[in-house]
Amino acid sequence: MELNELTIIQIREKLKNKEIDAPTLVDSIIKKIEEDNKRDDKIYAYLEIFKEEALEQAKKAQERINNGEDLPLLGVPLAIKDNLCYKDHLMTASSKMLEGYKAPYTAPTVQRLIDNGAIIIGRTNMDEFAMGGTTETSNYGVTRNPKNRAHVPGGSSGGSAAAVAANFAFGALGSDTGGSIRQPASFCGIVGVKPTYGRVPRLGCIAMASSLDQVGPLTKDVKDAALMTKIIAGFDPKESTTLNIPVPDYVAALDGNIKGMKIGLAKEYYDTDLISHDVKENVMDAIGKLKDQGAEIVEISLPNAKYGSRVYTAVMDVEVASNMGRYDGIRYGYHPKGDFNLDEYYYTSRSVGLAFETRARILFGTLMTGKRFFYSHYQHALKVRKLMQMDFDNAFKNVDVIVSPTSPVTAGLLGTRDQTDSALSFLADSYVSNINLVGLPAMSVPCGADKNNMPIGIQFITKQFNEVDMFRMAYAHELASK
Repeated sequence: MELNELTIIQIREKLKNKEIDAPTLVDSIIKKIEEDNKRDDKIYAYLEIFKEEALEQAKKAQERINNGEDLPLLGVPLAIKDNLCYKDHLMTASSKMLEGYKAPYTAPTVQRLIDNGAIIIGRTNMDEFAMGGTTETSNYGVTRNPKNRAHVPGGSSGGSAAAVAANFAFGALGSDTGGSIRQPASFCGIVGVKPTYGRVPRLGCIAMASSLDQVGPLTKDVKDAALMTKIIAGFDPKESTTLNIPVPDYVAALDGNIKGMKIGLAKEYYDTDLISHDVKENVMDAIGKLKDQGAEIVEISLPNAKYGSRVYTAVMDVEVASNMGRYDGIRYGYHPKGDFNLDEYYYTSRSVGLAFETRARILFGTLMTGKRFFYSHYQHALKVRKLMQMDFDNAFKNVDVIVSPTSPVTAGLLGTRDQTDSALSFLADSYVSNINLVGLPAMSVPCGADKNNMPIGIQFITKQFNEVDMFRMAYAHELASK
């Protein structure tokens, strides 16, 4: 096994024991990325590599290692999604609208990685303003799936997922509004975590839909995910949505013992034509192995889950329209040149600065807040969202963890996004987007592959702020699958 294929915890041991030095490690990974970028079918996980800076950070990290410092991420190269602030570095959200924009401060999540010794190696590609599920809406080019370059990596955190899956980083940060960490993790065959809403600061992450957004890690295994979640989690006094409650040691909880834990299987997630035969077979086989380890299987129902895709669409688009209002070419965004009146200026700035997907969501969200649809559609969606929350609350009275496929399908081919039924795509995403609506923690872990050898993901969901049980069950699955 090559060094870049190791996990965070494994590479930290080698750095600590001085079997490898940080500058050599960083240099070797950058060279692999640069070599891949020469290919016609390059993965294109990164929009930018902070080459000189990363190498300088590696030298300083090695000095600290030599002096006996022992931080959990010291000398480890990590990546960040292009919608996370890193002071004085470009941050474009993969959009022409923010071309050339530099972050004025560093997001707490990124700073916490740095404070624990991480080397930020670069910023990763994404769907424009996190709107998309394939990383094909980026203004700067598409990202390919490292498992099969003819396929999409998922999205919107497709660049972060691809970077980790291709061994171009030992871990990465992404953001998850409707599955944007878990779905690409599933498609690329890695681990992705969406913590409880309020567990991790959103400050410094470009807002898409503020009641749904959450920052989380993408890693090679469950232990690394537990480690990174522990590091980025916790109260931030500048972040109004983070709660000031203790953050458990998630890594210490990974003992592999799930005897007596109850797994909930919602019939709505399995009794549907949406789910492919390969996905269902692999997930059910994994559940059988968890049962063999002492877990109890309980049938549950989430009756309002079937409305999730429509509720998510309404809520997300309204919040998108609100958050995107600042990008008018005057306060923020692309400044068109020429003689325009104000309406023409707004139109030109947005039509040139934003891609179709983003404009469509803004328009739909604006329509939903109008007099005609606000009460009949948007407010109704909020009521159903509450019912969905009640469904999960009731389910967790009887079970510890709910298990489902992360996605009912595997990664599709590049270039087919506009040829598929968008309604079916939203329904497929409901396995992950429902969780954002109710603010629960969830994670995707590899669960075999389909007949075309494309990765399948299994999703573990727990009640709010109970990431410990989520990680315990995920780790037990990981051990059994090995």
